[in-house]
Amino acid sequence: MKIFILFALPILVGVLYRANVFVRYAYNVGWGATFLIRALIGRYAPHPGQYGLNCALGLDQFANALAGGDPRETISSRSAKARAEGRRWGCIMCTFLGWVATKLTGTPTDHCALSLEPKVGSDAVVPD
Repeated sequence: MKIFILFALPILVGVLYRANVFVRYAYNVGWGATFLIRALIGRYAPHPGQYGLNCALGLDQFANALAGGDPRETISSRSAKARAEGRRWGCIMCTFLGWVATKLTGTPTDHCALSLEPKVGSDAVVPD
């Protein structure tokens, strides 16, 4: 019996850990979807009077949740944190997002630095 417990306990802990990660991921995706749906029906308005911007923000947060991030955080903020830590994907993503923001606004900008939210992101399932 002792041998069974010695071998079964680590397996049980691993299964429970994976179940917890799945539950957290499903919870985050659910919140991200809620932000997107509320933005589409006009009930999520971090920027009052700017429907398109609110929908883009809801979509951004939903996509970040799908990628394993915190549903309250945008991809730009998550990329800025990864770039600050020296992660390659963060540098590439920030370069791309800066290029897109420059094309849309017509002025050179560091979109990730402007979008950085240092107090948000602790609920990420996949750490940066």
